[in-house]
Amino acid sequence: MSSTASQPTPIACPRLCADLPGLAGTLKASAEDFVVEEIAAYAASGQGDHLFLWVEKRELDGARLLRTIASHFGIDEAEVASAGTKDRVAVTRQWLSVPANVLSGREPSEVVGEVSAEVRILEAARHTNKLRTGHLSGNRFELRVRDLEPLDDGDDADVAARIASIEARLKALGVPNFYGSQRFGRQGQNLFRGLRWLQGGRAPKGRFQRKMAVSAVQSEIFNRVLARRLDEGSWRRALDGDVFEKLDSGGRFWVGADELEEVQARIDAGELVITGPMPGYKEGVAAAEAGRIEQEVLSELGLEVEMFRTAGKMGRGARRALTLPMPALEVAMEDAQCARIAFELPAGSYATVVMREFLGREDLDEADPVL
Repeated sequence: MSSTASQPTPIACPRLCADLPGLAGTLKASAEDFVVEEIAAYAASGQGDHLFLWVEKRELDGARLLRTIASHFGIDEAEVASAGTKDRVAVTRQWLSVPANVLSGREPSEVVGEVSAEVRILEAARHTNKLRTGHLSGNRFELRVRDLEPLDDGDDADVAARIASIEARLKALGVPNFYGSQRFGRQGQNLFRGLRWLQGGRAPKGRFQRKMAVSAVQSEIFNRVLARRLDEGSWRRALDGDVFEKLDSGGRFWVGADELEEVQARIDAGELVITGPMPGYKEGVAAAEAGRIEQEVLSELGLEVEMFRTAGKMGRGARRALTLPMPALEVAMEDAQCARIAFELPAGSYATVVMREFLGREDLDEADPVL
């Protein structure tokens, strides 16, 4: 569908390092150039009716992984559970769960080993519950960008200097926690369907499609608020009415205008981040100055928080950190034309928002093999 005034498209999210020259190179030249490893939310207890499997896959999408494991154990695909879907063109390590009766009297260690040319079970342990979507703390990424080209012919030091400048800024300030383009569906169709539904139009078919549509609308609101605050220089500056999140516990709170100076010191010290809206009828927009920005974005899209009641429980709303701190960011030149970039992200955040800072692309998509 073509975009009109009544059919907004996802915004192009600005880069924090837009003033710094990015890199020209190739990502995902091979699966080994894109390594993702889940950070588990909890450890398997060693007992129970479910079997947790620590699995490594290569060049395989999430659906085929589940089918491969189900076939290997002779169970229905619906009995294989995961905490999240990982990239196809990558080496990924993640937890899956299956019923423990697949052991048939064996010890968990006896199922460790190769399942197929693409899949290997690295570890197995019993646990008391089935794995559920979202049961992960985050992901570790190790990416390599190859075929790097200097801006000045033959000056290899130029590439290293550009990487170092971007690395320093991201370590000092973090990364704007935008949603990636894949959140909105092909050509923004999830966003369009969600807006149409919330504004009184036809509901998407199926619960999953409805959930994706509402999430796309909330994500677009969040992205627009973050883009505006990044542009205005307030994405890390506390405003009256802001809701803050403690990085050590995830607890959220707000303060009066007379306490903003104290809170700002904690933001600068890396203890707190400011949150933005994933609005709904229960968790609406912030108050005062911060709320004014959020309400203006809602109005731009022709929305009011009460419209989210249409989506039932999916429209309750939440808050999300505006900033992704990057204390674990590691960048190294492996040779003159290859950079290794490693970092950790919490669940729900996108590697693309980190990599586009290095690669100078605002439209970076994880499906793109060449950047």
